[in-house]
Amino acid sequence: MKNKFGAITFVSSFIAIFGVVVPIAWDYYSGRKGVSLTLASHSQIISSNASVDGLEIIYKGTKLSSLSKMTFLVENTGSKPILASDVVSPIKIEATENSNILDVIVESKKPENLEVMITNSSRSVEVGFSLLNPTDTVLFSLLVDSLDKEFKATTRIAGVKDLKVNNEPPKTLTVWALLWIPVGLLSLVLFLASFVGFIQFSKEVRVKRSISNGLFEVPEFKSYEDAHKWVKETTDFITSSEREPIFGALKELEEQNNGFDQDRILRAIEKAVLNSTNNLIVALVVASIGALGLYYSISSMGYL
Repeated sequence: MKNKFGAITFVSSFIAIFGVVVPIAWDYYSGRKGVSLTLASHSQIISSNASVDGLEIIYKGTKLSSLSKMTFLVENTGSKPILASDVVSPIKIEATENSNILDVIVESKKPENLEVMITNSSRSVEVGFSLLNPTDTVLFSLLVDSLDKEFKATTRIAGVKDLKVNNEPPKTLTVWALLWIPVGLLSLVLFLASFVGFIQFSKEVRVKRSISNGLFEVPEFKSYEDAHKWVKETTDFITSSEREPIFGALKELEEQNNGFDQDRILRAIEKAVLNSTNNLIVALVVASIGALGLYYSISSMGYL
């Protein structure tokens, strides 16, 4: 890769280490587990103030004067899956003393094959899972015979300190999104930068093959300026530091003022090129880090 250990490489390495690898490593080894319960919406279906004389509303044999729908979202907000064996007591939602739970409706699941076990009584609902992977969610609703939106929620899961309860949907741009958005962008930059290495690798192969077969030739130069230009263009797939001995040999020849020693220039080029870092390896490493960072960032933000 052109100047892969020069300024471009230094920046790329800095981005790779501190912009992609460190956040991923920190997130992975921190081993965080987390579960949140969010009251996504609360809607009044029947209000006691809107009663009409002579009109009775009955739901599954229960006479109602009030009815509301409470929709909850349960989500694994951590970076580790939660197994059924981790759950000491499932998520339990308790209604207030003046409320009775009439029915539970599962609205949606992500993924669709997520196994959800919901049991309910007149005062509480318990939600369990066989497996809850990071970003897995379930949306379900409770039909309650009151307009009260208060509730109490508890759970006990190994590795989860507390159940995070939100009485309203959190803002879309979370703290974690603020972290993973720049990590994703930096990863994209790394992934695109790796293509420079793949392009340079083809030229590296041609030059190294030519040297190995004894077919590489150094032309006759009219000036040392032409020699410097030719060397830079011909060996632009190696780093500046790897090219330095070639320029050193040219400088010595220029100082000695004995003309161009093509054999000496050839030996310097052969040694520098054959001992240079393989562009394919560098490009694969950079591309892998970039691809990993992109996947991890998108996954952590819940888009995969």
